[in-house]
Amino acid sequence: MKAYLSLIFFLAYLLTASIATAAPEKVYKWTDKKGITHYGQRPPANTQTEVIKPQTGHSDPVTYAPAPGATQAADKKTESSEKPLLDQERCTNARKNLETLKTYARIKMKGDDGEYRYLTPDEQKQKLDEAAKAAEESCE
Repeated sequence: MKAYLSLIFFLAYLLTASIATAAPEKVYKWTDKKGITHYGQRPPANTQTEVIKPQTGHSDPVTYAPAPGATQAADKKTESSEKPLLDQERCTNARKNLETLKTYARIKMKGDDGEYRYLTPDEQKQKLDEAAKAAEESCE
């Protein structure tokens, strides 16, 4: 029985190790003489190629711009008792980001240079405040 469990754990380890190394670090893109675009892990000889760095499932960071009409709605709110205009999509994004920022200790975001990096605790606090403000403005 112990040998059977050891075998299962070993096979699981090999499977996860092979999946982690399966994605190539570089992908080459080139166009052949017929005008067909190709992608591959190795570039062909004597052909001009472009190196493409594959993305690993991370989305671009969300920036919280004021909701359309939010400033106008805020002005109207001070003038009268009308409710501000709400943006459902912005509300949903803000709530998802709030949950992520509260749940995970390390958050990875794409920087201005296109490389991913972890946010510092101060940056996480700032993003948390921005998401809370966006949720407050956009959600019912």
